[in-house]
Amino acid sequence: MSADRDRLGVWLRRLRWPVLVAWVLLVLLLSHASSGLSQVLNNGPQAFLPASAASTRVVELEQGTSGAASDQATVVMVRRGGSVLGTGGLTAAASARAAVARLHVAGLTAPGPLIPSRDGKAAQFTVSVTSTTKTSAQRDTTAVKAVRGAVTGPAAAAGLQAEVTGTAATNADSGGTGNSTVLLLRAVLILAVILLLVYRSPVLFLLPLIGSLGAVTAAKAAAHGMANAGLTVSTLSSSILVVLVLGAASDYALLLIHRYRDELRQHARKEDAMAQALRKVMPTLLASAGTITAGMVCLLAAQSASLHGLGPIGAVGIVCALIAQVTLLPALLLVCGRWVFWPQVPRHGRPGREDSRVWSWVGSQTSRRPAWTAAISVVLLAAACAGLAVFYTNGDPVSSSVKTTTGSAIGEHLLIEHYPIGDIGPVTILAPPAQARAAALAASHSTDVASLSQGAPAAGYESATVILSVSPYSTAGTSAIQTLRQNLARAAPGALVGGGPAIQYDIATAAHRDTLLLIPLVLLVILIIIAVLLRAIVAPLVLVVTTALSFGASFGLASLAWRGLGFKGTEAQLPLYIFIFLVALGVDYNIFLSARIREESRRDGTREGTLRGLAVTGGVITAAGFVMAGTFLVLAVQPSVLVAEVGIAVVIGLLVDTLLVRTILVPASFVLIGERVWWPGRSAVGTPGQAGRAISPEGATGDRDRRATL
Repeated sequence: MSADRDRLGVWLRRLRWPVLVAWVLLVLLLSHASSGLSQVLNNGPQAFLPASAASTRVVELEQGTSGAASDQATVVMVRRGGSVLGTGGLTAAASARAAVARLHVAGLTAPGPLIPSRDGKAAQFTVSVTSTTKTSAQRDTTAVKAVRGAVTGPAAAAGLQAEVTGTAATNADSGGTGNSTVLLLRAVLILAVILLLVYRSPVLFLLPLIGSLGAVTAAKAAAHGMANAGLTVSTLSSSILVVLVLGAASDYALLLIHRYRDELRQHARKEDAMAQALRKVMPTLLASAGTITAGMVCLLAAQSASLHGLGPIGAVGIVCALIAQVTLLPALLLVCGRWVFWPQVPRHGRPGREDSRVWSWVGSQTSRRPAWTAAISVVLLAAACAGLAVFYTNGDPVSSSVKTTTGSAIGEHLLIEHYPIGDIGPVTILAPPAQARAAALAASHSTDVASLSQGAPAAGYESATVILSVSPYSTAGTSAIQTLRQNLARAAPGALVGGGPAIQYDIATAAHRDTLLLIPLVLLVILIIIAVLLRAIVAPLVLVVTTALSFGASFGLASLAWRGLGFKGTEAQLPLYIFIFLVALGVDYNIFLSARIREESRRDGTREGTLRGLAVTGGVITAAGFVMAGTFLVLAVQPSVLVAEVGIAVVIGLLVDTLLVRTILVPASFVLIGERVWWPGRSAVGTPGQAGRAISPEGATGDRDRRATL
């Protein structure tokens, strides 16, 4: 062993306890900031809007007037049983009880007038939810809970059903502020079970889990600091950050422990084994983390504030995951020693099996008919892409954000049933006083405008509320918003159009722009990084094309799953979130597999190198895929439909990527293309006598197996 390696082993032995102490102190110092992340989340309209959008300006002006954030919560009361309501609608007693319920809310905030429905079977009034608290999630949860508590008693006494709907109620029903701890506990529990099954050791699984939790603490504290600095962090971003860091940190731990176990069989001193393991896995870990980080940084080009903020937050999270698992995890492993692997303790001088019997067999079958294998895989993925036919975006912030059993969803359904369709999404117009009359006249004559009423002034602007005669969040509603803005641009150039339908239109417009920009940008960045890593062009092109095909198939299957679960479409931005995570996380497996294939191909040629690379890394890739899928699975049971849809799609994508694309389609493609896959680099064929050597059923290829790097 060289002096350099001796020095690294010595330093690892000396620093194991200081590193542990440093991490304990760091976690203690950052725990307050980490736990406080939920207090600085922003789920308001500005979190998903471009800063330059007209609807963003309307929200800012309205908030400036009240000195606080403001949303509208609409209370709808309808009959519970026919005994209370006559055939003509609400009885006098029921109407009186509705008025009493409104008076109870008046003790909290100033409600609007009680407005009976045309059919006489319902009554509604609006409540302006305002607060000086910094976090909109906390504000909405607290305010909506108070409003619901105020109306429940009087409504129930009259046999009426009271529901609270609107933006604030939707935010409260989609998660509020109390889910961060529950989310983390669920993710840790699932992760612990998977790691226990992977390592088959009652102690070993705890060490990568500890490292992952340290990384989560550091990442959440960093996100808290960035939020205080002005970066937008939404509930969706916060939830994704937790599972992303847990999953990535666990994947990195799998690679390190896999190599460390092998090195323990070759070194008497555990410090020397760890030094060798770190040297061999660090290039792969750095390439993997660097690629995901670069993909996240691309999100800085997004117009959406939430997506823009997710970029640096996700990048910092990945860096925290890497640092924790190459510092804290090695220190824990060195302190514990070999016994932590019990009952399968790796002993010095006792060789172990490095490859997987299952993936050796899969590789053998794939290599016999690579063209057929690749063709069948592509056909299966293309068939899954057909699921995209049922995908559709839904601009309605209620039905696309919360499950149908929540109060806000039920309340919106009741509004649609008893009131004009336009009432579910009023449009706000703000105009300078000198242009207010012209703006009102132009708006009242616009297509699909049912009514216009004067509102309270806002920050020096005259306000008006427009009710559309069509569904505000439909294609017809989008056309109405466009026409309204065009008419106002001519008649009152200083007027601004906002409100729920305009917000959703601006979000969809920004999402379309971001999609056209970010998808090619992220794929290009990944292509360049993999090309530099493999020093080739053809192989990276194969990997990027299969990645894109995998995303299409996964998104198609996810669309079918969403439809089967009764989700009413999704928001326009969500496909981009899913694309970023599926592609960025899929790069991990690209790098794990292709780097090992490249290394093996230098000795045995591309065909045998591909089989050997799959046999050695297939088990690790499968375990890593299940770990990452398991952590994202916790998102699928969240109350927010948006968060649940991300979780479902990423889980499906990771399983497709792990079980089909990376372990079958990519190896079949490499074998089919042959040595040209490394073009324009030189042929990877090794020295004579090696290229034809087959992998034995037992995977015993002598010392070469132990020298190979991951």
